[in-house]
Amino acid sequence: MEVIKVVLAEDHHVIRVALASFLAQEQDIEVVGEVADATLLFATIAEQQPHVLVLDAHMPGHNVLKTAKKLHTQYPDLRILVLSAYARREYVVGLLRAGASGYILKDDHQETLTQGIRAVARNRRWLSSRIMDILIQSADQEWYTAEEELTDREMDILRLMAQGQRNPQIAGALHLTEQTVKNYIRNIFRKLNVTDRVDAVLYALNHGLVPQEPPQDS
Repeated sequence: MEVIKVVLAEDHHVIRVALASFLAQEQDIEVVGEVADATLLFATIAEQQPHVLVLDAHMPGHNVLKTAKKLHTQYPDLRILVLSAYARREYVVGLLRAGASGYILKDDHQETLTQGIRAVARNRRWLSSRIMDILIQSADQEWYTAEEELTDREMDILRLMAQGQRNPQIAGALHLTEQTVKNYIRNIFRKLNVTDRVDAVLYALNHGLVPQEPPQDS
């Protein structure tokens, strides 16, 4: 069997070393590169030509959705396995649409990582069992229509948030005070049942409320 070449992209040194050490025990998996800084990611992929990239979903220095899309375009044979601490439907769906082949959680059993690497290397999708449960549960729920809940002004602000606009820019564009914008954003978070800007934009993208452009990291 061909050895699966893997690059680990994880900014936390202890986690990255632990993952590399665990994977070194597998005869069919070889860690050929480790990335702690997102700015080195593309250069490492170009140099090492791995089969699989294990990508931390929240590594500073990049927008993970934009990175996944760009990698998928530049390296169509590369399989991206996302490693995340967030078990949210919006993150999972957004990253799978952006080009990721799999999504597992950082506190999943270690064997889930090796299973995921082997699965995506064989061009299969791979989601940990807890992520599958979340997607199934969300499919069973009756989702309300956000357009009916959000006011026209809130929709305007959500669209500007999706374009990466910060509060002062939104206030200037809509001729509002920054405090008024903050109040609107709090209402948006409450209505969409999210806690931050990235989640709000991911929700809007996945429900067709704004154009399909990736949100900027906050």
